[in-house]
Amino acid sequence: MYNVGICDDDKIFCAALEEMVHSAAGVLCQKMETEVWYSGESLMRDLESVACPDILFLDIELYEKSGIDVGKFIRTDREDYLTHIVYVSSREGYAMQLFRLQPLDFLIKPVSEERVREVLERSFKQRTQNRALFEYQKGGHFFQVPCGEILYFMSSDKKINMVTTKGSYDFYGKLKNVMEKLPASFVMIHQSYVINTDHAAEYTYETVTMQDGSILGISKPYRKAVRGRVKELEKARLHVSI
Repeated sequence: MYNVGICDDDKIFCAALEEMVHSAAGVLCQKMETEVWYSGESLMRDLESVACPDILFLDIELYEKSGIDVGKFIRTDREDYLTHIVYVSSREGYAMQLFRLQPLDFLIKPVSEERVREVLERSFKQRTQNRALFEYQKGGHFFQVPCGEILYFMSSDKKINMVTTKGSYDFYGKLKNVMEKLPASFVMIHQSYVINTDHAAEYTYETVTMQDGSILGISKPYRKAVRGRVKELEKARLHVSI
């Protein structure tokens, strides 16, 4: 079951979006369950005691607690970086302001059924990819970690430190071999660092800040490639020119 949340103070829009989601579920052959909130406050209150949906269609211009407030609550207070947030607005111009909240997409009203279906399909594929497992060996034992939980890899000599949302793990190996096992969201920024761009909070020309606060250097040979790759990933997420 794929859980889809909708939060918008326009009840007519919510009903229409629910119909689009159910229609998309039939086309994608994927069981989807929807839950609707009409205010940011009610959504945040519920999320204090229940899990976030797999994907959340979130209006930016909510009355008291805005969609940006809700996004910060999910990412910062709940430390949830896996829920796909799709911002919805009747106005353009928000996309780059939302970068730190890492939305999956940004939709302008009126929203078409085709765009909703495309976003849901991409969300499902990405979450399936994030559930893919990275396997490593240590001391004669094999371990598996969901790729979506990995923030970055750091190499020192022959030892690799893998930092995840649940802790750090060391094993011996080469980053080149590690990269071959990882999905497209992982990018090498330095001969000693491989990051998961899904967990990057901020980029500068020389550094990237990860969601755990770690600041990693982007070495000169990789800067052009990293900038290009980040732009590609953000275009794919937001469908805007950056």
